[in-house]
Amino acid sequence: MTEQEKSNKSKLYYKAQTEDRLWFLAVFIVIGGILGLFYLLTKGEINPGSYGGCAFERNYGLPCPTCGMTRSITAFMQGEIIRSLVLQPAAGVGCIALGLTAFFSLLSTLLGVDFLFLPPVRIWQTGRILLAAAVIFAAGWAVMIAKALIK
Repeated sequence: MTEQEKSNKSKLYYKAQTEDRLWFLAVFIVIGGILGLFYLLTKGEINPGSYGGCAFERNYGLPCPTCGMTRSITAFMQGEIIRSLVLQPAAGVGCIALGLTAFFSLLSTLLGVDFLFLPPVRIWQTGRILLAAAVIFAAGWAVMIAKALIK
């Protein structure tokens, strides 16, 4: 941590370096593109198609890890956040995380600040982020399996 960062411990943000602002702009553009694809999916501009249902579910009688994600993302993009979380918890949590990260990345880019709760991209611990995503994904799958077994 730089001296400036240490002296601003009581604040929620500190001045960003130019490199940080550019990285946050890149993060915003990538997430914006992903959310844009989700929006096009919701509007019917992109059709993932139907291939006779889920092969995993057909073979094993249980939902696959991604079962319900398209419906969940569609519900989220239509503003039905609770429904999104009910349909497929991992997709709902993922959409919320993407949305918040995009929002604060844009703020960091425009205002030139780094928020204490969203450190600069250059120091993100990608391994921990991927581990958290895998845990959320597995938990979402577990919920989907439990819902299928209760039926």
